[in-house]
Amino acid sequence: MLRSAAPLIAVAFAFGCAASAQAQTAPAAAPVVTATPTGADLNISPRRVTFDATQRAASVYVFNQGDAPATYTVELVDRVMSPDGQIRAVADAPDAARSPSAQDLIQYTPRRVTLQPKESQVIRVRVRPPEAAGEYRTHLTVTALPPETTGFTAEQAAENNPNGVALQITALFSVSIPLIVREGAVDARAAVENAHLLPASEGAPNGAVTLDLVRLGANSVYGDVQIRAGTGADEHVVGQVRGIAVYPEIERRTVVAPLAIPVGAGEPVRVVYVDDDAHVGTVLGSAPASR
Repeated sequence: MLRSAAPLIAVAFAFGCAASAQAQTAPAAAPVVTATPTGADLNISPRRVTFDATQRAASVYVFNQGDAPATYTVELVDRVMSPDGQIRAVADAPDAARSPSAQDLIQYTPRRVTLQPKESQVIRVRVRPPEAAGEYRTHLTVTALPPETTGFTAEQAAENNPNGVALQITALFSVSIPLIVREGAVDARAAVENAHLLPASEGAPNGAVTLDLVRLGANSVYGDVQIRAGTGADEHVVGQVRGIAVYPEIERRTVVAPLAIPVGAGEPVRVVYVDDDAHVGTVLGSAPASR
């Protein structure tokens, strides 16, 4: 699931009504800028939906976890993954490789919802089978709209800054989940490469492991990265990052997994990538972590 916040700038102009020539020639005051978040309490479940020959419909739940009513738009946005794991809209990465779009295969309703505090809404999604085998993807994106009261009136702007301009920046939060359509046999294979144990740092007080997840099959892979220490019956999980995908437009991505438990000197460390998609619980790849 991808969370993002795009700024919406509401500008109100306020020109002071000068009482004298001296006031008219005075330098303008610095702009007054205020920032207001909108939609930070938005949540979606599940975190991803995969369609295949056995599943052609799904329900996605949108939650308003805030204390005020909120209105949301619902749309499909094609996005791409970069090797560092960042996910961006295709419009923002025109030269990036991309997977076939699923937009033409998917129908959904409603397109706009208003929810009271703590209320939820079901988004119903249906898919028609593609004509050709393969994996198609788009992202269901829900964006909070600003309240009608957002922004300054001219009087408020003039009161705040009589000789200048008042700006209000509203960050509109959106949440996206991938909708994946698969037709034909699933080839989801992966490997772990370049695993290294990193020393403790400010962001990872117990240390961390950096690694590359390599997609070997034609389909995307999705699962949990586990860092395990010890051997045999004494092996135990010391760190974990859930829900890591490698989409078909990239061959590999780099992951940094902070440790929840420090590793003893000389204790062997192993990285395991566990499937949470096509074959839940299957180990897709593993490799020892060097020091």
